[in-house]
Amino acid sequence: MKRLIVIFTVLFSLSVYSQKIPVNYNEQVDELMEKNNDSLTSLQKISSFINTSFQKEPDKCRAIFFWVTKNIAYDPELIYTYRTNHNNPKLVMEILETRSGICTGYAALMDTLCKLCKLHTWIVEGSTKQSFLPSVIGHAWNAVKADGEWKIMDATWGSGHIKNQKFMKARMDHYFFPGPQQLIQTHLPIDPIWQLLARPVSLHQFHNGGNSTVKTDWKYTDSISAFLALSEIEQISTMIRRLTGFGNNSEVTFNYYNYLKTKEAEYQVKKLNHAGRVYNQASDLFNDYISFKNKQFNPLKSDAEIAKMIPTMEALIKQSKEEMAAVPKQFTENNGFYLESMQKHYKELESRLDVEKVFVKKYLATPKNRRKELFYVKVYGTVK
Repeated sequence: MKRLIVIFTVLFSLSVYSQKIPVNYNEQVDELMEKNNDSLTSLQKISSFINTSFQKEPDKCRAIFFWVTKNIAYDPELIYTYRTNHNNPKLVMEILETRSGICTGYAALMDTLCKLCKLHTWIVEGSTKQSFLPSVIGHAWNAVKADGEWKIMDATWGSGHIKNQKFMKARMDHYFFPGPQQLIQTHLPIDPIWQLLARPVSLHQFHNGGNSTVKTDWKYTDSISAFLALSEIEQISTMIRRLTGFGNNSEVTFNYYNYLKTKEAEYQVKKLNHAGRVYNQASDLFNDYISFKNKQFNPLKSDAEIAKMIPTMEALIKQSKEEMAAVPKQFTENNGFYLESMQKHYKELESRLDVEKVFVKKYLATPKNRRKELFYVKVYGTVK
């Protein structure tokens, strides 16, 4: 499988915000979290305390942001590390155990705590601009729904900054619920719906500070709701389409695009394999049926049970064929031999089922005291 190689890194020293940052949270939340910080040592304890202490969704968000930015340190030694898959439970356990990590760990921990606090959340992956690193680098942060509105929290950048290759812890509150127009100056989500902008910018416009050329306002809230209601594969396909439309020619977006395409291909191959397994179920049942018939339908089964045997196999074959047909053509072209083989198997088993269907129909229509004779006489034609 082709591996996704994306550098995940984070902290920067060039601020695009004014020095005076308006407070957009309840300061009492910070005070209560600070007071109880020493006792909040596990996911269960943290989430339980937050759910008990705060009722409003923005306050829960702030409590989570406060705990993570206070207790988790960025690890500069890992600044150029990367991960090729999203194993969030493992990331969360690692960052809780070491109390340090990079943006993927921060984002996974924030996401987990939000879910434990009954908040709708999404890990946003994308690109950032920084003053001392290449202009576009991989990063991860969080979107959370509070009081019906999607907001952004970047606990990684909000926890401090790097100076002389050392992490300096200093909470930066402008990364708690920053305005979308502010955040787009430094953060570009791979999927444009997470810009939370009515008129999102393209990759090129992000690079060059240009204005969006989208002609009509996006209803991104509706788009997010529809997106989250999709299955995983539908989400992947939708992201591929949007990413294609908004540009995938940076290293980060190009690699992520390939990652999505790989995930899409893996899913379709799984569908092909599942269709094969469903056919095998039908084949196994047919072998069981033939063994049962060779024993003159002993041990005895009810007529209702016998009547269901052939239709059950036919239903499995139908399911297998439908699953096979549902795989898009571009994913079946490289599996031509497999598909040709499956078509032969379908034809053979269906032909044998047609013969046995005639026998079962004749068997059930025959008086019980005459049925044993059928096992010594081949039934030809269609029973009417």
